[in-house]
This record gives sequence, C-alpha cells and structure tokens, in this order.
Amino acid sequence: MAIRKPLVQVQPKKIEMWQWQPPPLHPGVVTMAKHKLQLEDLSQTCRRDHYCVRCVHAFCSHCCDDHHFVPLGSHIVIPIAGVDAATGKPVIPAHYPRRPDQPITDFVIGLINANDFAEEHPRDAYCMYCFMAFSTALCHHHHTCAADCVLRIVRSHDGRHCVRCTGDEPWFPYMESVLGDPVAVEEEEGDDGEVVAVLLLLPVLRRSSPTACVHCGGEVPKHMRRSVLCSPDCDGAHQLEVAQRRERRDAVLAARRLAKLHIDTV
Repeated sequence: MAIRKPLVQVQPKKIEMWQWQPPPLHPGVVTMAKHKLQLEDLSQTCRRDHYCVRCVHAFCSHCCDDHHFVPLGSHIVIPIAGVDAATGKPVIPAHYPRRPDQPITDFVIGLINANDFAEEHPRDAYCMYCFMAFSTALCHHHHTCAADCVLRIVRSHDGRHCVRCTGDEPWFPYMESVLGDPVAVEEEEGDDGEVVAVLLLLPVLRRSSPTACVHCGGEVPKHMRRSVLCSPDCDGAHQLEVAQRRERRDAVLAARRLAKLHIDTV
C-alpha cells in the first residue's frame, strides 16, 4: 500500500511590479547635445497647436511632436490652425487628418475646447536626448527619453538664459565647457523647510553659428569642421578657460558653505 505524503502548501513567490527605467545617456549623445544647446534660441516661446486623441492631450508640435507621432499610426493627431479672434475658441478641422469620411465628433471637439491654445509658454528646459529646448508646461515626455537628460533653464536677473543645477549631475562634466560663471546661487528646500540642495545658475555660452569657434568666435576651417575649435591655440586656451571657470565655481560653493557654517554656529 502506497503511503501518501502530506501535501505541502507552497507559498507563491512575491512578484514585484516591473518598473521601466529610462536608459542612460551615451557620452557621445551628451557631447552633441552640448553643441546643439549653444545654438538653441532659448528666448522663443511655445503654445499648444495640436491635439492627440489617443493621449487626450493638447501639445506643442515643437516640444512634443515626436512623442505623438512615434510609433507611426498609433496616435490620432489633430492640427489646430489657431484661435478664432471672435469666439476665442480653437480653429478645429471638420474631419480627422487623412480621413475625409470621418468627421470629428462633438465629444472630441469638447475635449479640444477645454484646452488653452493661445497662451505662450517659455522654453524652460532642454532635452539632451532630443537636442531640443521645450516647455515643461506643454510636454512631460522628455523625462522618459533617457536618465537625467533634462536640463532646467531659467532666466537670470540680467536676462541671460541659465542652466539651474548642482554641478554634481552625471552630465555635468560633459556640459560644463558651455556654461559660464555662476550668476546666482540658490537653495532648494524640501517639504520640511530644510535645504536639500544648493543650486547654481550657470549662463549658456552661445555660438553665433554651427561653424563658429567656441573660443574665439572665428570660422572653423572646413578640414576641421568635426571640431568646434579653429586651431590648436584656441583648443589649449579653451581648456584653460574651462579649468579656470571650474576653480571659480568651486570657490563660490566653498564660500557659500563657509558662510552657512558661520550662520549656523552663531
């Protein structure tokens, strides 16, 4: 007679919810983003000019175009020609794009009308993955392009566009050569009022054209166009200038820490 073994209750394994993490930025991408940032017109503004039916979201085609057209065919995007001056409502086409037999329903029209297509928004961020300045009020997708790929852009009191950062970010060693001396130092506080970070406002050092030398501003010879410097002399002087800015930046932070230490001990 066979002896039956007692049943053993097997505890199911705990399944952790899978969370997608954006990939890290490749150094080569960051280097390209650095050169593109110097040519970006950060004074431009953006506004909503399209509506994605699938995402139920109005967006700016400059800031967020690729995020609603890739993959192809998965989004239904309606262009908004502008705002009617008489009614203040967006100008909506009668039919879906490339679907002349399918009129846009009143329900979708109501969703579109609930958005503001007139307000202009500043380009207050820069995506190092897309090489593009954008408005955080209009596009939230860029934070998923890659890890730590978004720079915060603010305007200083003297009107210059600056990157707001701590200087400890993974991308900073690749980008510091196009950022000037600090024009301001700010403190970021947590919910409890404690200072969680000291932030620097570093102005973006612009270039006049894609072929301009980043140091002297002269024209880079055609046979050296893979570089952004026009000569070995400019290369050496540029490296020295970057190192000197680094020293001045460290001195500003050290003075800030010393002043805070003095206040705390008083």
